[in-house]
Amino acid sequence: MINSEFIKYGVVTLEDKAVIHLKGDFDSVLSLLQGQVTSDCKLVTEHRGQPSSLCNEKGFILCNFDIIIDQKKWLIVINNASKDIFLDEINKFLPFYKVICELLDVRVIGFSRESDQPMLQHEHLILSSEKVNLSLMIDADNEFQSELHSLSQNNWAINQKIINDHQIQAEERGKYRPHELGQNINRVSFDKGCFRGQEIIARMEYLGKLKKETRLIIHSNLEEVSKFTIIGKSYQDKENVFSSCLGKIENFS
Repeated sequence: MINSEFIKYGVVTLEDKAVIHLKGDFDSVLSLLQGQVTSDCKLVTEHRGQPSSLCNEKGFILCNFDIIIDQKKWLIVINNASKDIFLDEINKFLPFYKVICELLDVRVIGFSRESDQPMLQHEHLILSSEKVNLSLMIDADNEFQSELHSLSQNNWAINQKIINDHQIQAEERGKYRPHELGQNINRVSFDKGCFRGQEIIARMEYLGKLKKETRLIIHSNLEEVSKFTIIGKSYQDKENVFSSCLGKIENFS
């Protein structure tokens, strides 16, 4: 796996995350999500969460988030800066499904584990590779303690980039389509049927020829990535800077 030597293992409290409870009949929430988000929510279980996105009708990404079912509750785990984008978009459809949104006062714990390491009872696997599994836990009572090594939030974000999960920030809403960022691999289902932006995204999957893509570049200064567009935030660990870089395919050596 490329850049796997930079993966860090341990546990971190994700202070920048908000948790939205989609409150209503379980199947009604499922139907709501299926028609809006890019992933196939029928595949979400109590132990297997899902990275997902919300796009507009033209297939441009509005926000990224993770979907989990925690103790029979549908939860959206999203960056604080993007939660209002999600709420503004989803609120338009809530009355049709008799669902309401409720912000929860909880901690989000992130685990970066070796791929063969067992999870705790209330962990939710989000992303996996041959080297690392990334999972989440909702800590409602602030009682969680762990003997695992502590990670920084930078380490967690770098791990996501290493396994090619390149996410946007709130200010980048509506600028990029999933294929440009590689989100068609982990965050989009092409089997579940219609969702917002699906027609254009599917056309890019089956008929389009990709001219640009996003890759992780590890660098020491901005001059080294000046010919690329940096997606999301860059994160530093010691002397290295980790950036998700969008550019012409031929510009990647």
